[in-house]
Amino acid sequence: MISAVVYIIFLGLLFILISRDKEDRYCALFLGILLFPSCIWTIDSPKMLVQHIFLYTFFAIEIGKNFPEFKRAIKEFPLKIPLLLIIISFICTVYTTQGLNPKEYYSLLRYVIDLYGYLFAAYLLGRKADTKTILNKLFIPLLILGFCGIFEGMFNVNYLYKYICLAFPHYDGFYDLAGDINACDSWRIRTLLTTTYPTAYSTLLCGLILLYIPNLKEIEKKNYLKVLFVAILLINLLLCGCRTGMVCAGAALAFFIVRKWPVLVKITIVVALVFASFLYAQKVIENFSQENRGSSLQLREQQLIFSIIQIANKPVFGNGVSYLTKYIFETDTYGDRIRDDDIMGMESILFPKLINYGFAGLFLYFLLCGWIFVYFYKRRHLHSMASTGYLLIFAVTVFFIMSGNMGNASAYIYLIIGLILGNIQKLEKSSEDIDKTKEIESKPAETDVRDE
Repeated sequence: MISAVVYIIFLGLLFILISRDKEDRYCALFLGILLFPSCIWTIDSPKMLVQHIFLYTFFAIEIGKNFPEFKRAIKEFPLKIPLLLIIISFICTVYTTQGLNPKEYYSLLRYVIDLYGYLFAAYLLGRKADTKTILNKLFIPLLILGFCGIFEGMFNVNYLYKYICLAFPHYDGFYDLAGDINACDSWRIRTLLTTTYPTAYSTLLCGLILLYIPNLKEIEKKNYLKVLFVAILLINLLLCGCRTGMVCAGAALAFFIVRKWPVLVKITIVVALVFASFLYAQKVIENFSQENRGSSLQLREQQLIFSIIQIANKPVFGNGVSYLTKYIFETDTYGDRIRDDDIMGMESILFPKLINYGFAGLFLYFLLCGWIFVYFYKRRHLHSMASTGYLLIFAVTVFFIMSGNMGNASAYIYLIIGLILGNIQKLEKSSEDIDKTKEIESKPAETDVRDE
C-alpha cells in the first residue's frame, strides 16, 4: 500500500514534468530529485537512478519539443567554456587510463550528464520561468518536508526514507532497510530526510536557506508562515548534525546582511572576527581533533596522504572516472560497502577529484566555481538573486572542501544555481531590449530636430 503511494507521487511528478510548462516543470524536477535519493534505481543495466529518470525525461521533452530553443540555450550558456574544458580534461583522463575503450567513453558521457545535467536543465527552465512563482510553489511542499525532518529528529527514526527506498527494486544506501533508519551518532542527532546521508541533507538545507531567506519579500505568504518556514529550515540544519553546514550557511547569511553596510563597519567586524579566531582557534582545533567526533583533522591528514599516494603515477589526469568508487570503496558479496577505517569516506571533494581526475580535474573544478562566482558577482546590482548566486557558490564550495559531496548533493545546488543563471540572463536580455527600443525611439526625434 505504501509503495503504491510512492509510485503515485513518482508518476504524478513525471506527469507534471511532461505535460506542464515552466514553473510547474521546475518544481516537479526539483521535488523529484529531492524525494528520491541517489541510492535507488529501477533498471540495473544500464543503471538508471530514479533521479536520472526525471533528468532524462526532461531532456527528452526539451529536445523533442523545443530543439531550436535547446540549441540556442547551449550557445548562450554562460558556463560553456569552463564546462568544455572540464569535459576535455575528462576525455584525457579516460584516454590515458583506458585508451579507446568505447564502454569507458559511454560511462564518461553518462557521468557528465548525470553530474552537470541538473545545472543545464535548471538553466533552461530559468530562461523562461519566473523565480518568484517557483519559490511560492515550492513553499508548502518544503514546509511539509521540514516538519518530517523535525519528526525524524524527535523520534530518531526515518520512515519516509525507508518506505521510498523499499518501493524500488534496487538499493545501495548506507542503512539497512530491514530495521529502523537512524543516522544518529552516540554524541549527536543526525537526520537525512530523503537524501542519502546527513551531509547531503545539510548541503540541501544550505541551498534552501540561501535561496529563501534573502528573498523572503518575494514570498506571497503571511508573515507568520514565513517566520515558521525559516525556523523549520534552521531547526533542520541543526538536527542534521553537520557542523560544516552550520558554519557555511551562517557565514554566507552574515555576508548577505552586512554587504551594504559602511566599509568602516565591515572592517571593524573583520578585525573582531580575526581577534576572536585567535582566542578560540585552539578550542576549535581540539574539537575537530577528537576522534569518534565526526571527521577529525587527523582523518583528513590521512586522507590527504592516501590521495597523494594514489596519484603518484598519474598526477595530471588521475586514475579514471569513478576510480575511487570502483576500486577503493568496493562492495562485498552482500552489496555492503567496504571502507578502510583509516580513510573512511573521503570527507572532502579535494581527494576524490585529485584521485579520479588529477590536478587538471581539480584545477578546472575550482575554475568552474570561480566562473560562477564572478558571473553572479558582476550582476549583483541587477537583481537580488545574483547575490544569492555568488553567496551560494561560495558557501557550497567551502562546504564541499570541508565535508565532501556525498549522495549526489551537488544536484540540489546545481538545480538552484542553474535556475538563477537562466533568470539573470533573462533579466539581462530584457534590459538590453528596453535599451534598444529607447535608442530606436530616440532616432526619429533627433532627425526631426536636424530638419528644423
